[in-house]
Amino acid sequence: VYVLDRQLPRGAGEAGLERVLCLSATDGRQVWKHEYECSYTVGYPAGPRATPLAAAGRVFTLGAEGNLCCLEAESGRLVWSRDFKKDYGVKTPVWGYVAHPLLAGKKLICLVGGDPTVAAFDAQSGREVWRAFKTKEPGYAPPVLMEASGKRQLIIWHPEAVNGLNPETGQVYWSVPFK
Repeated sequence: VYVLDRQLPRGAGEAGLERVLCLSATDGRQVWKHEYECSYTVGYPAGPRATPLAAAGRVFTLGAEGNLCCLEAESGRLVWSRDFKKDYGVKTPVWGYVAHPLLAGKKLICLVGGDPTVAAFDAQSGREVWRAFKTKEPGYAPPVLMEASGKRQLIIWHPEAVNGLNPETGQVYWSVPFK
């Protein structure tokens, strides 16, 4: 069982920690943990909001401040990571990063915010594969895959619109403004 949590700062000026924990499904015993310093700037700083994604021997997590991690599921070893604020120069959304990552084939799709609003990363290396449109905030709805009009579509709902994208390229098929 994989979960994220937050350890509060122990003293003034400390950052606190976000942790990814692997727990035994039979007895709840901690199998491994991965932790990193993380100062919270969000309203309601209770901890991470996005659900970990376990697939193909990896665990993908997205912390409240935009720390994306890819870990080996068995050992907890960090394979790669991204920091949305540093990598893309974006601000943390008011309530933090909430939308869990979506694995679409070999691509890990995430709401980043700003420019780009959504990005696809190679699930093995963490390299950006494509990016799509620019908005003020990423919103909080997780990316969803569906079949519509005979096409596999990636649905992205952010504060400005609902969009259908090609999950392979990020090309926008359609967009309905949300006012």
